Amino acid sequence: MDSTSHARVRAPAQWRSALLAGIALRSSGIGSPNRLGWPDYDGRPALRWGTGPIAGVEAVAAVWDFTVHGGSFGEADAAGFAAAAAHAATIRRPLVSFLRSGGTRLQEGVAGLVGLPRVALALAALDEAGIGHVAVADQPTTGGVWVTIGSRSDLRCAVTGATVGFSGPRVVAAMTGTPPPADSHTATSAAAAGLVDAELDPEAVADWLHRALTTLTPATPLEPTPTPTPARPTPIPVPAPPPPPVGGARTVEVARTGWEQVRRTRAAARPSGTELLHALLPDGVDLAGADPCVAARIGRLPAVRADQQPHPRVAAETALAVVVALGATRGTAPGPDGYRLLSRAARLAGKLGGALITLVDTPGAASGPAAESAGIAAAIGDAMAAVLACPSPTVAIVHGEGGSGGALAAAVTDVLLMTPQSYFTALSPEGAAVTLRLPAEQAANAAGLRPTDLHRLGFADDLLPGTDAATITDAAITWCARLGTQDPDVRRRLRRARWSTELRNSL
Repeated sequence: MDSTSHARVRAPAQWRSALLAGIALRSSGIGSPNRLGWPDYDGRPALRWGTGPIAGVEAVAAVWDFTVHGGSFGEADAAGFAAAAAHAATIRRPLVSFLRSGGTRLQEGVAGLVGLPRVALALAALDEAGIGHVAVADQPTTGGVWVTIGSRSDLRCAVTGATVGFSGPRVVAAMTGTPPPADSHTATSAAAAGLVDAELDPEAVADWLHRALTTLTPATPLEPTPTPTPARPTPIPVPAPPPPPVGGARTVEVARTGWEQVRRTRAAARPSGTELLHALLPDGVDLAGADPCVAARIGRLPAVRADQQPHPRVAAETALAVVVALGATRGTAPGPDGYRLLSRAARLAGKLGGALITLVDTPGAASGPAAESAGIAAAIGDAMAAVLACPSPTVAIVHGEGGSGGALAAAVTDVLLMTPQSYFTALSPEGAAVTLRLPAEQAANAAGLRPTDLHRLGFADDLLPGTDAATITDAAITWCARLGTQDPDVRRRLRRARWSTELRNSL
């Protein structure tokens, strides 16, 4: 959308003033030259940035001014944004992008367009530094600013009533001959599609930002003083799997047969993935996706138990965590969008150095024509690769059903735990029955799918004594803390060895 079309765009509400009151915003540069000789061109940048408290948390703000060419993005804006991102990396504080833009400044032609890869490189450097990026999509947020900044931020919200999308509605009408429906290209439609993590009224943005920035802020001084680089620990020999954190936890009561275990798992009263996710990160920020079968959240692990007793072995290195419930509710089969959310969560945990905890309860991935045409196989493969590559400590807890590669994508972690009311198999008993031409009961009994079977085979590292939220939370925190004390290179080598070799035992 170019600057001449903004006259008919509803002016954004001025709700940001209170949030930005403590920040002295500086110009992003001296302005852009009028390379194309545009009549009466105003080269002032539409972006200003500065450092200060946002919703009570120190951060770097990059703020778009809609009154300057409709917030369109040009050469000077790219330079300013790159400077803001570099400063955020230097002082190790999150970057917050307050977006109000119609996209690329068309009066600059391709000179404005090439600002977009400059932004992409600046954010890649921010990723390498492990610093978080939050975006607030306000009225409007379209074009290259949405593509390169809004849609790629670590956490993102949209303000109710805002236009949000790649192309503005009038550009869509001009290019296709048909305007988009009224319920398209909005904050509401973006939230429904999982493109933003929250749709918020303006008065709710401050609270969301406080939680998001508190979560993303590294535990380092604002202006760190240089310190000598410590010597890397001497690599240690690859150890045997560590003992369980709870004495005797490997002796648990399970069903007598595989089929009974499956039936018990499906019928048992136990917490859902979403309930466990909220127990692990009660004050976290949700990561949105378009698949209701998968839920994700980022936050700080609780320092005390529900009974107000300290959690054992809570380490600062593992206080931050991203938790994914692959199977937000029981009996659900995730589709491609669910696995894309898992991939996003794994990458975010790795970028920020937080633990990745996956909660597995699914009979398998979605099947059928819709899932196939939407790329279910590639989405599962990409998610599995992202979990395997995550540089942070990773823990999987199978607390219900575990079926096929759809469940395995979330289970290829440093440590895999199972509860008494769980099972894991290469294919659901019903699917295996059809494939092997056996009754489902016989297929399940021969599959070695019970927790005790899987521990004996070397697939599961530990068996938890219960499936309640307190037991699962304590086990996840304890294992994350334990993994956090390992040399990272050794831990990643162990993970690679574990998942690149055969199981060590037989039944």
